[in-house]
Amino acid sequence: MKDFEALKVIWHNQITLPKVSQEAVFKKIQRTKNGLTRRLLIEIIGMGLAAAAILSVWWIIPFNMWTTHLAMTIFLACCIYYIIAMIGNYRQINYDKLIDKPEDYITYLKKYKQERYVLNTRKYTVYSIFLSTGFLLYFIEISFITPLWVTILALIVTFSWIAFSYFVSMRIYIKREESKLEEMIQNLERIQKQFEDNNL
Repeated sequence: MKDFEALKVIWHNQITLPKVSQEAVFKKIQRTKNGLTRRLLIEIIGMGLAAAAILSVWWIIPFNMWTTHLAMTIFLACCIYYIIAMIGNYRQINYDKLIDKPEDYITYLKKYKQERYVLNTRKYTVYSIFLSTGFLLYFIEISFITPLWVTILALIVTFSWIAFSYFVSMRIYIKREESKLEEMIQNLERIQKQFEDNNL
């Protein structure tokens, strides 16, 4: 019985979070969402430019080996896949029809966060494997037209960049994105709790 009374005292003495304005929270959510959509848009444009550069190189340079043509096909497929995935994510994060329904929007954002995590981890691993394979195939022809040390140096630089992107940059990217999405979810949960407290 004493334990129950002690718990009641602790419960009643808890510091409650100050109430926040719904408008202020929605403005903050909109700002975070705009930052995420802007970054996705930059990635889409960047990958579009990369695809155009690959097509230009493929068109201008007369490659002789089938391995190089296969590499270019893999590069283009990676670019197209990435662009399609980013456009889908861009449309998802821009979906505004649930903004006035915190509970539904929280569920929607949690699902989006989970999908982005899968894209940035498992699917990005497959993407990196294909990209690495493309570079290996591409460097077969390069090895015939450049000195050995140039080919080795190019391989080291290329695969160091891929490893850095995979093991360092992508982890930082995931952490930042997850943090922003989690902040949006927590702000919505706070608003939802205020609604529930007001209805009691």
